Amino acid sequence: MRPPRLLLLGLLTVPVFWSAAHAEPVADGESPSWVDRWLQGPGMTGDWFGTRTRLTALGVTPSITYVTDLQANVLGGLRKASAYAGQLNVDLRFDMEKLAGLPGLSFDVSGNWASGSDLSNSIGNVFDVAQVFDGTEVRLYTLFLRQVLFEGRLDVKAGRFATGDDFLVGPSFVGLVNEALNPRMTVVQINVPGVTTGPNATWGGRVIARPTEALSVAAGAFYSDPSLDQLTANGTEFAIDAGNGYFAIGEATYHLNQGKGATGLPGHYRVGGYYDSNRFASFTDPASQRRGNYGFYLTGEQMVFREVGAVSGQGLSVYGSVIYAPQQRINAIPYFAEVALGYQGLLPGRDSDVAAMALYYGGFSRYLPGQTYELTLEWTYALVVTPWLTIQPDIQYIVHPSGKSSVSNALVVGVQLSLQF
Repeated sequence: MRPPRLLLLGLLTVPVFWSAAHAEPVADGESPSWVDRWLQGPGMTGDWFGTRTRLTALGVTPSITYVTDLQANVLGGLRKASAYAGQLNVDLRFDMEKLAGLPGLSFDVSGNWASGSDLSNSIGNVFDVAQVFDGTEVRLYTLFLRQVLFEGRLDVKAGRFATGDDFLVGPSFVGLVNEALNPRMTVVQINVPGVTTGPNATWGGRVIARPTEALSVAAGAFYSDPSLDQLTANGTEFAIDAGNGYFAIGEATYHLNQGKGATGLPGHYRVGGYYDSNRFASFTDPASQRRGNYGFYLTGEQMVFREVGAVSGQGLSVYGSVIYAPQQRINAIPYFAEVALGYQGLLPGRDSDVAAMALYYGGFSRYLPGQTYELTLEWTYALVVTPWLTIQPDIQYIVHPSGKSSVSNALVVGVQLSLQF
């Protein structure tokens, strides 16, 4: 990472952190200072002199975020190195009920500017240590219509968006830095390269139905282009090649203690499967191709302890998932499993912070000689400095990068900064 960029980030975050830590509580009847209003505002740039509020009232919701990972491989891997990766995201959501009198309809368009370099190139591992890294492109991201009907029991979306936006989503209690869990669809992407994850989109549609408070079912179908380079794509690849296939996915979710008035510990459990219709080369005979690839998955998230008197998510939650792709001749990672623990409000007075740890395991195909499994351990702490700034120190330890015992285990340390403008 270049020193001027590191200095700029330091000049930005250190004063904000100091101000938040030393902010005096506002006495009853006393008006908050401009610093307090700024620190507790909706974004770092405030209300834009009232423009943000007026736009929202009209039905236009703007969102500007910036996330960066600053990391170093201090031990093992292919070589020691440091890297920066960042993403600037701009999103506009149009409420068509307010704008055109069409209840439940919305339109979303967003763009993304990715920058930086990939530290995993210096480690030689598969599960990218920086989920923020997505090349160095300015790209169009989402472009879709969404219709919500029957008081939210039916949700339909169509246009351009990523498959990973709605399926195989990660835990709700924290965003881990490693890409294996954020988003988890990346693991499927290793075996099925036509699958998209943000900030790359493809044509598609998905339907979510919730017949009861405790049950929801979702299904989606997407254009699948296995030749798409998701590090260099700019989002304007609108053409559909008839020679490419489709990616279909479906899942059912059981929602525990999430209905109105529920007092028990909340959780949700998913079971799903996917199918891609493209042709895939065999590891044993590269000249031979097989039509179709499929897999299955199970995920679960459960709060197991809630602090006494807590009205939000304060407490301990557990998350786990398993993905299985049976055809080992065409799937590099047929087995994947992960488990994560997260505690919100672990430290006194830090009710919004989250301490978390996770383990990711990927078992390689028996038809890939010299590759066994890759295992990653991650520890992180999301420090919510203000509603618009989170500082997240992170440590990762990678065992058998790319499943190769010839590559030494690696230790990565770093920090993720998230800003809402």
